[in-house]
Amino acid sequence: MPKATLLAACARHCGIPARIGLADVRNHLSTPRLLALLKSDVFAMHGYTELYLNGRWVKATPAFNQQLCEVFDVPPLEFDGLHDSVFHAFNRQGQRSMEYVVDHGQFADVPEAFFFGHIRQCYPHLFGDDAPTLLGDMQGDLSRG
Repeated sequence: MPKATLLAACARHCGIPARIGLADVRNHLSTPRLLALLKSDVFAMHGYTELYLNGRWVKATPAFNQQLCEVFDVPPLEFDGLHDSVFHAFNRQGQRSMEYVVDHGQFADVPEAFFFGHIRQCYPHLFGDDAPTLLGDMQGDLSRG
């Protein structure tokens, strides 16, 4: 979500109309630690960006860097400004990779109340007094394993 917001801000700075899209995605290639933390294989409120180019909205998904693509054996997403660039459904081995479950739509800015309300609904265990400490990152988990 932060990368999608940053891409939208950079595009707007360059005079390109941009908006944020939010979707719940099922990640079939996650780390065990992240699956245990979320208690779900659905990642709520995945962010993507839509850019208004050549008279139409085009999706761009700035989520995985080159290293994560290599670890998960998925090709990096290409963006040509003409076609939507969304997660690959399968990795190079034919295994399910990412699956869009629910598209919540597009927004001029991050709809904070909706965003956090949905996150709380999907992962209530992350918001209590006994919520787990959130340290590390997916790439760090994979490099240790």
